[in-house]
Amino acid sequence: MKYITFTNIGSIELCDNFLHSVKSLGMEKDVIVYCLDSDSHEILDSKFDCEFRLFEIDSIEAPFHMYGSEEFRRVTKNKIQIILDALQSNESIVYTDCDVVFRKPPTQFILDNDNDSVDIFFATDAPFMKMCTGFMYVKNRESVHRLFHEYFIHNEKFDEEKNEHMFDQEIINGILQNNQMNITYGVYPLGFVSNGHIYFSESFQTGNEYVVHANFIIGKDNKINKLKGADLWFSDQEIIL
Repeated sequence: MKYITFTNIGSIELCDNFLHSVKSLGMEKDVIVYCLDSDSHEILDSKFDCEFRLFEIDSIEAPFHMYGSEEFRRVTKNKIQIILDALQSNESIVYTDCDVVFRKPPTQFILDNDNDSVDIFFATDAPFMKMCTGFMYVKNRESVHRLFHEYFIHNEKFDEEKNEHMFDQEIINGILQNNQMNITYGVYPLGFVSNGHIYFSESFQTGNEYVVHANFIIGKDNKINKLKGADLWFSDQEIIL
């Protein structure tokens, strides 16, 4: 199973922490990191035994881009393009955002709970949104390519409208819940992938979570502080940018 994530220099501390959690589980060889700039590629490639790919599609400026910012749509569009690139050489992948920590190896859970009739599995952003695109088990199927093609059509429309609320997750939730594309999807339980609202804001922590996602937290420094406070910070030294 290949796990795909991406970063730029603005998110490198979070990606570094994610990769340290991966390393602690002996999973470095399972991870492909797409770097949107040469600086992040150079720093991370010297530290980890993952596969690193320099992937410059749209020019993404260096700072960390918060939800709703002008650059955020370009970042999320790159995410879908990265997934499609990874599917060119894999029958299936797990995409994960880099503000994630692996507490236990997720692969066996994913395989044990797979269903051939399901095209794509998502984490959940319950109680606010059914599907979270920050962690997805994506199969290389025509139906999945149709889903992402439809996403690009919607994204272009919302980009033209300068819409600050409709990004990849909102668009894909809308497409799937309208149920017009004959795509089957599954949603993982919170006990497998816990979102940031449940884990940090509601402090619902079982200790058995495989994956913790630091979403719902505004700003990189706030994400880092929340992860440190929950003993989910694995980076061994400060990155000097």
